[in-house]
Amino acid sequence: MNNIKKLAKIMLIQWKLMIAGLCTMMIFALLSGVSVTMAVPLFDYVFGNKRVSGEINTFSAFFDKFGEMLSQFISGLGLSNAFGSEYYLSSLESLKSILSISDPYLLLMLIGFGMIILIVLKNLFFYLNKIIFVSLRGRTIEHIRNIMFKKYLDLSMNFYKDNRIGDIQVRITSDVSIVSDLFIQSFFGGMRDFTLVIIYVSIAMFINPELFLYVIIVVPIFAFSISYIGSKIKKYSKRIQKTYSTIYSKIEEVFNGIKIVKSYSKEEYELNRFKEENRNFYVSWLKSHLYQSLNVPLSEFNGTLTGVVILLIGGRMVLDGNSGLTFGEFTAFLFAIFSILHPLKELTKYYTEIRRALVSLNRVFEILNREPNIKESAGAVEKKEFKDLIKISGLSFSYDSKKVLKNINLEIRKGEKIAVVGVSGGGKTTLVNLIERFYDPCEGSISIDGMDIRNIRVKDLHDLFGTVTQESILFNDTVENNIRYGSNKDITFDDVKKAAQIAYADEFISNLDKGFQTMLSPKASNLSGGQRQRLCIARAIVGDPPILIFDEATSSLDSEAEQNVQKAIEMATKDRTVIVIAHRLSTILNSDKIVVMDKGEIIGTGKHKDLLENNEKYKKLYEIQFNDNVNVS
Repeated sequence: MNNIKKLAKIMLIQWKLMIAGLCTMMIFALLSGVSVTMAVPLFDYVFGNKRVSGEINTFSAFFDKFGEMLSQFISGLGLSNAFGSEYYLSSLESLKSILSISDPYLLLMLIGFGMIILIVLKNLFFYLNKIIFVSLRGRTIEHIRNIMFKKYLDLSMNFYKDNRIGDIQVRITSDVSIVSDLFIQSFFGGMRDFTLVIIYVSIAMFINPELFLYVIIVVPIFAFSISYIGSKIKKYSKRIQKTYSTIYSKIEEVFNGIKIVKSYSKEEYELNRFKEENRNFYVSWLKSHLYQSLNVPLSEFNGTLTGVVILLIGGRMVLDGNSGLTFGEFTAFLFAIFSILHPLKELTKYYTEIRRALVSLNRVFEILNREPNIKESAGAVEKKEFKDLIKISGLSFSYDSKKVLKNINLEIRKGEKIAVVGVSGGGKTTLVNLIERFYDPCEGSISIDGMDIRNIRVKDLHDLFGTVTQESILFNDTVENNIRYGSNKDITFDDVKKAAQIAYADEFISNLDKGFQTMLSPKASNLSGGQRQRLCIARAIVGDPPILIFDEATSSLDSEAEQNVQKAIEMATKDRTVIVIAHRLSTILNSDKIVVMDKGEIIGTGKHKDLLENNEKYKKLYEIQFNDNVNVS
């Protein structure tokens, strides 16, 4: 219910459309009700025995009398009688007296023309109502998708560590579409049909309350059946969306790693795994639709049962002649009741669809209600430059219950080139992620120029860093725009070219068909690994950040590509503070300071020569890579 309220608040942003939709809906419902009542004058005063004379035999005479009656009705209407039935009943008797002295053929023409006008107006307002609510629905879903995408962008890195991209895709596409198609559409459609039911019920009760009481005996049985079906549909819809997420994730995982799948001939294995998930989806989908399909036969049975009850009881009352129920009133009653059946059937359909859509609505708001772990403090301050020192004090960090970093103490001065080395899983990348505040430490602190990074505006903090990771992540856009992506400042094309030159990327960019305007393929597959990495370096430096981070930037490259990228790194790191995470020690031997990490702890800090002499772990790493006796003299 809480999520429904939040959805309603989003819809109320478009309050003008909502008011217009409600107004057109009410007018449509009222016109629908009036059209049903036209049966009374047709069967009682045109073909029936209620006619006294044909005194009124021209259109002008009829409209004069009708206008006089309408004028008296409006002038006499006030607060004292507006909510009582007596005043309306007396006005109705005045209308009946006009009908009773009207020429039958004149009445027949008036009813015919009136029906045409009513049907035109009714369908016009139905169309307007549809268009308005479609627009409201579309704008609401557009807004939900926007805020959902923003929420995903704002969520912390630990969310992406624990959640599959396939599930994100399902929530932001399929679940939001279901909320639109089943929940919002069913909600507004249900409002329209519920209003129609109220109008038709009011007419039926006004004509004969006793006969209407017999009709409603059938309703509770039908309502209980629909409620049971709705609960089953919701249950299986939940399973459908969960399995849908699994299928999405499986497709993404397999085709992202298709080379490995083919290398190990695992096509049959992956197909069988997919078939299993697909089968689970089919079973839940089938059961959901089996229950959903019961709506039509149940509604049909309910309609038939109601019709038989009315015909047997109402027909007897008309034939009796003493009940006060005329043939015209009975016909109007029949029309009203049978007019109820279609919107009632639609309401049952909407009910089951809303039950089904509640699963997706809850999945959408599960994300929208989530708070990011990394929050900007209320008093966060600007920081546009790095002046002196990054200081890490007593830093500890855990993923879930596993401790990854323990009591890290480190200082990085402006202009220093710091290398972090150690075996895989030693906590090197986690340390860098904490410096950029992708996570917050469990204990200890990180400060820049004496200012705790938790008190710096997140955007300003990230602008201080340019990062190049092991995986060369580029976007399906032009070369120029991929480089521009690295800066939030207004930069010129000359800045882009200069960054490309520093990164030694201009030499291959000039050979591309359209140079800087060349469109990169998905995952930049039209470039080599070394070329992709040099573009990433250009992106990292285009905004002229004071601190550069290279997280194993050459570890996945061949020797020739590594040499080109290493040249780019050397050029890019001139006169900057640099943090390098490296497996290959050959790339960091000239660093100002080398930090050796093992099992989440710093076990040595110093220059290459000092560490060879004093740190066994570093010496072992060096010997493994160079496979040679170390001469430290």
